[in-house]
Amino acid sequence: MNTVLEDQDVKYEYETELRFRPGGPAVLGVQAKAETADAKFTEWLGLYGQAGAVLTFTATSNGETSPVKNRTYEGGPRVT
Repeated sequence: MNTVLEDQDVKYEYETELRFRPGGPAVLGVQAKAETADAKFTEWLGLYGQAGAVLTFTATSNGETSPVKNRTYEGGPRVT
């Protein structure tokens, strides 16, 4: 897993987003800890992974969002 470095003075918010097809409706989870978001990311991939699904994991701090992981599910899970 790529990690986002955390400064003790900086607060991060982690988001896991699942779209069953690119540009389609999304299910969004917001977590305070990277470990929880990563676990949710993995859980959702296993539960809802299907052709066309797009799953992203991002970190936001001070209004700036950084990608952590992105996966698609075309013929099996693929990290992008």
